Amino acid sequence: MTAKAGRLSAVQEDLHRLVQDIPREQMQQYVDRYIGSLLTVEGYDPELLQTLETYAICNGHINEMSSRLYIHRNTAAYRLEKLERLIGIPLKETENLLLLNLVFMFRRLLDAEKANASADSLLTLDYSSRYRTS
Repeated sequence: MTAKAGRLSAVQEDLHRLVQDIPREQMQQYVDRYIGSLLTVEGYDPELLQTLETYAICNGHINEMSSRLYIHRNTAAYRLEKLERLIGIPLKETENLLLLNLVFMFRRLLDAEKANASADSLLTLDYSSRYRTS
């Protein structure tokens, strides 16, 4: 099943429920361990990050990935070689693709929670600045 118009598929909803009880610190450790080098200021390359996530989503099918990213297959292959060197895991192994899909799911969950926490704190600040609560 696939997600439509920003909605989660039934499988994605089940996976989301499964990972909800994983401690956030452990999720962050996996994100840092496997894609942390791609997220640092000096290593940040949004194209490489998008390539890796799309490759994992496409279950290692390079033609499908290059089609989704609108890039030539040779460009995709070059990026994947570079990614293997940067993150240090072989990308053609099925279990590594599963692991990367989980890592990207963890990252999305953590980012969403940070965004919600920021929005909540902004609302609180806005409320308290408008209405003096003493």
